[in-house]
Amino acid sequence: MKTSNKLIAAMSAVTGVLVIVTLVLMFTIGPWKKAEKKSEDMRSPRKTQETEVEDTDVSEEDPKEQSRESALISGSEWVSPDKDPSEDPTDETPDMTSEDPTSETTEPTTDETTEESTEATTEETTEATTEETTAEPTPVPETSKETEETKAPSKSGGSYDLSGMVIVIDPGHQSHANSNEEQVAPWTDETKPCVSAGTTGVATGRPEYEVVLEIGLRMRDVLESMGATVIMTRTTNDVNITNIERAEVAVSNNADVFLRLHCDASDSSSARGIGVFVCSRGSLSDYVVTWGDWLGSCLSEATGSKYRGCDASTRYSGLNWACEVPSFLLEMGFMSNADDDYLLSDPDYQQKICNGVAAFCAKMKNR
Repeated sequence: MKTSNKLIAAMSAVTGVLVIVTLVLMFTIGPWKKAEKKSEDMRSPRKTQETEVEDTDVSEEDPKEQSRESALISGSEWVSPDKDPSEDPTDETPDMTSEDPTSETTEPTTDETTEESTEATTEETTEATTEETTAEPTPVPETSKETEETKAPSKSGGSYDLSGMVIVIDPGHQSHANSNEEQVAPWTDETKPCVSAGTTGVATGRPEYEVVLEIGLRMRDVLESMGATVIMTRTTNDVNITNIERAEVAVSNNADVFLRLHCDASDSSSARGIGVFVCSRGSLSDYVVTWGDWLGSCLSEATGSKYRGCDASTRYSGLNWACEVPSFLLEMGFMSNADDDYLLSDPDYQQKICNGVAAFCAKMKNR
């Protein structure tokens, strides 16, 4: 009995000692292990990250928590998978996990990912800028051809809308002069020869009546092609038409423009250029000088020849008897000057004269 009591007492003592030793070990070894583990984590963050990533494959933790832990390990901002990326695309977090999480970690670091993201953004911006640059420009509303050409006639000519206009062209003179007298104007008894022979080119030797008819027929074709109704006082040289009769053609047809085509002459061989003559009397006397300047300017612009100005008087019977319609005597150049003489027979120069007259008629239509 005494022996049993001693055995029990010894076992109790041993048990107490074991309990005390266990407690001592728990309070001493446990904290030391944690400190050691923490020290290792600080020395090898990449290894810790690899371990954590590997552990997430076999862990049964919530995927949201795994994503949160991965983000915390990489040092990037964690975004909940439930968040709509469209709310703020600048807060999107790059995917930090590799396609094969069981292998060694090959995913880029935060700095590398940021750099790639920046390069991608730069490329997208460059492409967008290139597309904007190469995109077709916004079309500008087109100005109608009629309005544009009427306001700014080209030196090389152009097409004008002359539809509805009645234009009477009178190529001056004729192959045989008519020395009979006719009344100069309705308001005077003064008379003069019905038709003179005109002048002759000093270089070409061509008569004025031949040159002006040649230009007049070309002018008719040009104006008709633009829609005008063109009436010629003559189409051949062998006629006998007085100046009053020519004016009556314009008046009876209520011409919008009456053009009397002539070539000038001077005692001075150096005289050159374009001249316009109008009647200083009649219902249109306040306007015809301005219109005459239009005609001279259009001819000068089209041909490059100097415009000498517009002269208003009552000297010309062909104008005096047609002063109720816009009437103009156009001196296209000096046949007494060799250069002008050659030009007046040059088809290209003749075409320029026609272009200038077309531009003038367009201005008259839109006045």
